Amino acid sequence: MIYSDFTITITERGAAGYPVFALAQGIGRVNTTLPHPDARLKTLLSQAAELSPDANDQAGLRSAGEAMFGWLFGGPLYAHWRVAFDRANQLGRGLRLRLSIDAPEISAWPWELLHDPLRDHPFGAAISTPLVRYLDQASRFGALAEQEAELPLEMLVVLPKASGLDLGRERALIEEALAPLEGALKIRVLEGIVTRTGLGDALLAAAYDIIHFAGHGGFEGGQSYIVLNRPDGSPDWVDDSTLARFVTNYRSLKLVVSNTCSSGRIDDARAFRGMTPQLLRSGVPAVIAMQYPLTDQMAATFAREFYRQLCLGEHAGQVDVAVTHARNMLAILYPGSPAFAAPVLSTHAPDSVIFSLPQEPAVQAVLDPSSQRARLAMFVSSLQTSADFEEDWALAGADDLEGWRHVFKQAETAYRSHLESPRGDLQKAAQQGLTLVEGRLAALEKALAQVDTR
Repeated sequence: MIYSDFTITITERGAAGYPVFALAQGIGRVNTTLPHPDARLKTLLSQAAELSPDANDQAGLRSAGEAMFGWLFGGPLYAHWRVAFDRANQLGRGLRLRLSIDAPEISAWPWELLHDPLRDHPFGAAISTPLVRYLDQASRFGALAEQEAELPLEMLVVLPKASGLDLGRERALIEEALAPLEGALKIRVLEGIVTRTGLGDALLAAAYDIIHFAGHGGFEGGQSYIVLNRPDGSPDWVDDSTLARFVTNYRSLKLVVSNTCSSGRIDDARAFRGMTPQLLRSGVPAVIAMQYPLTDQMAATFAREFYRQLCLGEHAGQVDVAVTHARNMLAILYPGSPAFAAPVLSTHAPDSVIFSLPQEPAVQAVLDPSSQRARLAMFVSSLQTSADFEEDWALAGADDLEGWRHVFKQAETAYRSHLESPRGDLQKAAQQGLTLVEGRLAALEKALAQVDTR
């Protein structure tokens, strides 16, 4: 599925509330001010934050999610959202909700519970509306987040010695969850006494794509820490800026995940969440941290579902789709638990694509000609609809226009691949579509050229 973006930026608290603006890709921007949260909303969020992983409170989770929805979309943002959602549907696209929240007290809310009462589904578990925390770093890292990769991806699993953590069970759970992905993931485990030097040496051993950390953390005086080890095995508290230095020179790294199975400690979740901004600023394209503790089975379910979707299939490399699938499976298996809202995805990848795999040659012989014709016709219909957005392009930013260009380039490639088809009907449809897409691209290039003159 192709996605349009709906980006909501909430800035620091002011006298009247929280200034916010929403930018809908291809449509435009709306500004407003969100009110100070009322007592009911604060109570519902407080209750949700205290839920254990084995809780059974579907009503409470939904109430908290709908209360956040009412606060966020209670004003003009809702109409803006509906227009964007309807247009995405018309184009056969999903609508990605990107939250960029400067106010720390609002960022700390469990936004992954956000629940649309009309659709009766949480955003974070719906593939049509994936939810991500977005940190715009394009000016610093450019296209860093979209790297070529080949299977198997290289993963380093870090399991430092820590009190209350059964390393043998932790390793067994991870290996069992990822066993079906043999050939897609190559795993090295660094366990036991993990010192700073040991971690540094391990990172030099391979061009790792993913670091998966399972251990303890802490949060003190506004500072986040993870626990590594000193040479004697005692705890070594590593702060977020030091951890960021570990990864800043490893440009192969695409993702950092913290997913401790057996600790069940809320402090661990808060610590890993607190480290996320620093890791993103250091250049890591995406970070996943848990905001609720998970049971062993829940953590294993997340790892299995998430990594399978990330490594295999048509959405390989698209981290928001992978985490949404994993959240949905958690919601199916553990209804009433906040487990589905535990994974918090933060990224600076504009389209949430953190790597791309080489394209395998299409096997045209096995494709049904009627399906091919229908697909080309669908592209033509979408392109004709896009002509209605040409006035909106005059108001759109460069990132939004580049998103449209990506879509049109994909369509152009599809049409050209059918120009020499032995079927006359496919040739005709391909030529019609190619003419149309070339016109759309010309109009888009004109809009891009005007961005710098505004």
